[in-house]
Amino acid sequence: MAGTLLFAGFPARAENPDSGSEAAPAGSDFKIFGRVVADYAAASGDNTAFDISSGELRTARIGLTGKIYDRVKVKAELSIDDDGDAMLTDAYAEYNIGRPKIRIGQFKTPNSLDEAASSRFISTHERSAFTDAFALDRRVGAAILEENDRYSYLLGVFAQNIEGDTFGGYAIAGRFTYSPQLGSDDLQTHFGVSARYRNVGADQSLIRYRQRPITHIPGRIIATDRIAGSDFFIGFETAVTKGGFWASGEYALTVPDCDLCPDNATLSGGYIDAGFIWKGERKIKGARFDRPTVFRGVDEGGPGAFAFVVRVDTIDLQGASIDGGAYDSYTIGADWWPTSHIRLGVNGFIIDADLGDTANGLDAAFADAVLAGIREETVRGVTLKAQIDF
Repeated sequence: MAGTLLFAGFPARAENPDSGSEAAPAGSDFKIFGRVVADYAAASGDNTAFDISSGELRTARIGLTGKIYDRVKVKAELSIDDDGDAMLTDAYAEYNIGRPKIRIGQFKTPNSLDEAASSRFISTHERSAFTDAFALDRRVGAAILEENDRYSYLLGVFAQNIEGDTFGGYAIAGRFTYSPQLGSDDLQTHFGVSARYRNVGADQSLIRYRQRPITHIPGRIIATDRIAGSDFFIGFETAVTKGGFWASGEYALTVPDCDLCPDNATLSGGYIDAGFIWKGERKIKGARFDRPTVFRGVDEGGPGAFAFVVRVDTIDLQGASIDGGAYDSYTIGADWWPTSHIRLGVNGFIIDADLGDTANGLDAAFADAVLAGIREETVRGVTLKAQIDF
């Protein structure tokens, strides 16, 4: 792979007789990696002034990953967005002490099959609505983990994201997955459950739940006020792959602890999707969907691979005395993978939304609609994606 820095074949801690310096440790292997992702979206609403046609540099990332003495895995990644703002994404060390391993640093809390996969390899251009609405994110923490062909688990305790402006708050999260062998060798099955409890710090704002209309470019279409000092998330996941076919689904619940609400609400979300990749395969590896396999890329004189997907997604931020809105969305997509490191795709979507009764935190077009008493909205749109990574 491009950018590989390889230190191997030297005895550990050996001295170089010519320079007197210490040689690189045996088994150390470091690689530079990166990606560039660009998005475009065109969408409009039936009942509001919402109308967009815009593109963005979604992200540009560069990072370093590798092993030291075959015992310690390290990863650090820097991301730059469309505004030129840089932020640290993953930054951790993972210690292989046998079973289990220990991970310390900043990384994602272990929640959701869709969130666990890299955004490069998810089936649609955006993850399921609940992953963003319930803020499944990266935090600084420590965890124990283990994964093999049949099961995996990760249990961790976390502070806030390293980029946070205020301090305090914590989260406790865990995920367990199981992949039984139920048939032929090319049939993969996956089942999982994850949970997270989080509590904001004394100097932090209360938790708010909100979501965009499928594409990342506009503001939010539904949102609650800032209502919770803590909440509890639980999610259930399943998937199956066979040959070029895959299907997956998740259902998640979040219970906010709302001191100002007469009754505690239960917010929910989930999705079902199915797809087929022609001239390739999409498999689960390490309890997540991995990079698609392209049987014969254009760099080898082949056509690349072509993936097709349909997804039904739902998010509900309503319950008891909370009315943050809800929507059901329907997405159909097609991607061309010229090679396993290049993706060009198009998604078309329709959203049927109840905008709720809160204008705070919404895209201006949806906020104006709520203030004018408009509650129902249908948004239709298309997104384009171009990505390359190494």
